[in-house]
Amino acid sequence: MISRKKLELIRMGLRSLLGYPMRTILTMLGVVFGVGSVIAMLALGAGAERELLQEIGRLGIQNIIINSVKPEKPEEANRTGGYISIYGITFRDHRQILDTIPGLEKVLPVHISKKQVWWGSRKIESTLFAVTPEHLEIFDLKTSVGRTLTKVDDQNLARVCVIRSGLLEELGIYEDPINLPININNESFRIIGVLEDDSFQGYARKALVVDARSSEIYVPYNTILKRHGTRSISGSGSTGDWVATDIELNQIVVSVEDLDQVLMTSRTIDSLMAMNHPEQDYELVVPLEVLAQRRKTQQVFNIALVAIASISLLVGGIGIANIMLATVTERTKEIGVRRALGARRRHIMAQFLTETTTISTIGGAVGVLMGIGLVEVLILFTGWSAAITLSSVLLALSISMAVGIVSGIYPARRAAALDPITALRHE
Repeated sequence: MISRKKLELIRMGLRSLLGYPMRTILTMLGVVFGVGSVIAMLALGAGAERELLQEIGRLGIQNIIINSVKPEKPEEANRTGGYISIYGITFRDHRQILDTIPGLEKVLPVHISKKQVWWGSRKIESTLFAVTPEHLEIFDLKTSVGRTLTKVDDQNLARVCVIRSGLLEELGIYEDPINLPININNESFRIIGVLEDDSFQGYARKALVVDARSSEIYVPYNTILKRHGTRSISGSGSTGDWVATDIELNQIVVSVEDLDQVLMTSRTIDSLMAMNHPEQDYELVVPLEVLAQRRKTQQVFNIALVAIASISLLVGGIGIANIMLATVTERTKEIGVRRALGARRRHIMAQFLTETTTISTIGGAVGVLMGIGLVEVLILFTGWSAAITLSSVLLALSISMAVGIVSGIYPARRAAALDPITALRHE
């Protein structure tokens, strides 16, 4: 409960501020803009962090992704004619990880290749992912229509596929695609499902070797490996030059049972792969590690944003202090009368601190509303991700109140230090 004395102080403070409304509003502006800036900056930072969590979270924090990477070989650029480039993860790597490393829930092989795809007279190049059914489950890839791949499809070497929505548009398919045949490298595959239009973004897209077209095709792992093998050939045609790449596995997705063992397991896998691949033709993506690094970077960025925005609050605080110093001079006689009637120094200090805190608190509340409005405008016109949280609002209000108290200390002490007799003589 607020005591009667405190209520009286607040009442007197408000009466004093309302006596000079224009001056009070101008004094508040620095705090209003400062708090509005802090709210906007914190909202943008929180939005970026939320997007980051969603983006990397799609990879699964208990997963470790191993990708094949082409090693740098400058001599290949000068070759003419045809040659075979062999590199990357092997079936042996997959078997060793599966057999020698404990605590693994899943070890999923993935083969990725570029294939020519036809439907009617339309022909495009698409990325073909040969995956096990668990691959779609582990990354929460669900179909909007039709069904997903099953173990039966994989065992029977079924010529079926699950596609992304972008492929339908590129091939000009505007009818119901389920059970529709498409031609993949001169072989007919039946569409059994279309994945939800929720493509991977940013880092997740890069880690999973997914392009921005959303036109990937997912087929049973054994269907491709046993029907087509691992070699793909591309050539210029006019010159007769061609390049064949032979990558047994483009990717291995490892799911670890215990979250606490993810980083240790990743180091074990890296050591195993390093022994088998002296040319370093692979890379490890550990979402848990990446998430920790990105969050740390984002936190530093957020602090920098708030620090920049707080400069406006600092300017606002200086403005409050200047105005209150002028007010002390104007109200010298009033202070003398109050002291003569029995008010003590602490009462005078409390009155002036109440006024500065009231200015900064009201300014902070208006600044919060302005910041929320600014964030909504930014979202509307730029499409940026932003999130206004209760903690950011409370932080901004707390900072504004602190600014009011700090900026009022010197004027309040100066007012309290006035000699009552001298103050009464002031004209």
